[in-house]
Amino acid sequence: MTPITLSRQRHSLLVEGLADRAQPLASSRHFTVYGIDADDPAACDLFDIILVHDFEPAEIDNNIAAHVADELLPLLSASPRPGALNGHAPTEQELFERFVGEIVRSVDGNERRAWHLFYDNTLAAFRKAGRPNGSPVRDFIADFAQVYRRVAGLVDEIAPDTMLDVATCFGFLPLLLATGKGREQRPSRIVACDLNAALVSLAEDYAHERQLAGVRFVQADLLAAGIASQLAPATPPFDVVTAVHLLEHLAPDETQSAMDALWSLTRRRLIVAVPVEEVADARFGHLQTFNRDSLAALGKGIGGRCQSFEDHGAWLVIDREGHA
Repeated sequence: MTPITLSRQRHSLLVEGLADRAQPLASSRHFTVYGIDADDPAACDLFDIILVHDFEPAEIDNNIAAHVADELLPLLSASPRPGALNGHAPTEQELFERFVGEIVRSVDGNERRAWHLFYDNTLAAFRKAGRPNGSPVRDFIADFAQVYRRVAGLVDEIAPDTMLDVATCFGFLPLLLATGKGREQRPSRIVACDLNAALVSLAEDYAHERQLAGVRFVQADLLAAGIASQLAPATPPFDVVTAVHLLEHLAPDETQSAMDALWSLTRRRLIVAVPVEEVADARFGHLQTFNRDSLAALGKGIGGRCQSFEDHGAWLVIDREGHA
């Protein structure tokens, strides 16, 4: 069963009635959890709950992910019993992804309009994001804004005509590069791919709705045979290939194959970035950890000119000989 998720603003009558009739199982700054069986709340499992959130429409952006990860998941682990999802206990990553989507969809009866609001708010926040302010509350947008600015600078250094973003997730990076004002050297053709068909569909629909002709989104598996023909049939490889926070989602024995595939798609520059963690964060589906040295080691057998550094994570930039 899909958890019932209510917006305190949009579903105010339902929320007020619920509060009058039932005691919450748990609550926090942004969330209140109720059991469907008000007479026996202890019998509720994770998919027999009602989640109420306090986010206003203007707050529907990618920072919801931070609140779900850091606030809601601990709240849920302390309240209802785990329930089965497709025949097995849900992982933290499955819960994280499910509740982010449920919260976005809850703010509008039209799901497509709700996701467009999410994209509009997030992209606007990226464009005006400053540096992280040191608040104990995680700001995903401010953190990733620094990463994306570094990517943009590395892309602009070689003024590419074509670009590929691998594991694009919601597609924020290519959308920002495609719409960046004052960036005369932005690529004329940007392709972004992800293994998740639902995310690709959301990003492609948004780009179509906002009439962004210079960027397209496709579903593709980097580790599949014939990846180049899937992404760029009858065309040369891409001038720049970016893989931002991809490698940590792969099993260690898949990593070198992924690097080889990325390099095979790169004509001039490959840009790889990973978070630096002591323990792989299961909430986001991380399977391995990296630091600057371990990431740099992956570039040694590739065959180009490598540079590695740290800046909100570890980076590896590889240029083909003869191209800068």
